[in-house]
Amino acid sequence: MKVVPRILVVDDEEGFRMLLKCGLEDEGFKVTEASDGEEAIRLSREHTYDLALLDLRMPGINGIEVLKVIREVSPSTDCVMITGYQDVQLAVEAIKLGAKDFLPKPQNLDELINRIKNVLRAHTAEAHITEIQADFTSKLLHDLLAPLHSLRSAIDFLEQGTAGQITDQQKNIFQSINSTIKYMDALLSDMIDLSLFESGRVDINKIPTNFDELIPAVCARFIPQTNSKKIVMGVKVNNNVPTIAVDPEKIEQVMINLLDNAIKYTPEGGSIQINVSSTTQDVGGSAHEFAEVTITDTGVGISRGELPLVFDKYKEVLTGKSSEKKTTGLGLAICKSIVEAHGGKMYAESTLGKGSTFKFLLPTESL
Repeated sequence: MKVVPRILVVDDEEGFRMLLKCGLEDEGFKVTEASDGEEAIRLSREHTYDLALLDLRMPGINGIEVLKVIREVSPSTDCVMITGYQDVQLAVEAIKLGAKDFLPKPQNLDELINRIKNVLRAHTAEAHITEIQADFTSKLLHDLLAPLHSLRSAIDFLEQGTAGQITDQQKNIFQSINSTIKYMDALLSDMIDLSLFESGRVDINKIPTNFDELIPAVCARFIPQTNSKKIVMGVKVNNNVPTIAVDPEKIEQVMINLLDNAIKYTPEGGSIQINVSSTTQDVGGSAHEFAEVTITDTGVGISRGELPLVFDKYKEVLTGKSSEKKTTGLGLAICKSIVEAHGGKMYAESTLGKGSTFKFLLPTESL
């Protein structure tokens, strides 16, 4: 079945907007209209489009601001700026922000539609290549897991002495091998999770969730670890946090990763504080309510140069450093992907030698 490309046309000039809509529909495309920037932002949050055609100059929220929001909330949507003004500086700014093209409003509509079709052809080809790469990566990772699990079972079999008595030296070797296998297993599992998020193939099963139950329950699992390091852990959930539609298993995964990191990097006798509250954030010129979860520790902290890279899956390559702790290095990238899949945002603040704060915001209603 052929997939019909979806196009969002954003222009405050009704005549041009209708003319472009009719021309694109004649070419077989599915077209949605928006008469201003605010409506365009709302539509881009509710639906996914292959292409957004944005008028540069509109009253209120202009095309550049709409471009910024679309690139944030729907990275798979290609954007083309269309304007009746010749402005090289704005054209350069739009391209830097991720626009695929910057087109003047022509006298000849056929010329404009042909250029739009060229952008769509490139978009379709790029999406197809990305899908093939994601399928190959996912299959490869799963194929690697199978022999790894077989190897682990074989090591367990030998370690138990089933194939004959083993010496203490052999037992130490088996334990070392098992430790490496566990790390490789965790690494491959994290890579599979990350590849699924990046390809947009992760199902987020949202159900109404009470954070005054979910967050304390997850934190309680870490009491043995905090007690063993004499770390004081406090949990506070404000009464103003409403019930939120989230995937509780995915949010648990975020909390587990953040708490595990906080405990690992907080020295004995330190403290960790978890706070949950309600906050208001500006989104596209409108105020929206979010649940805000912060995890603050008194750990080793992160240097100013490395802080912007903490959520990057390539951070160890970019910084030239690997973690002293036995971690895959992908946990924070996965956390960020989970939060963003819920329409939220994630931040990190830190001072080297004084501790870190990781914060994520989740919308309390659909944006």
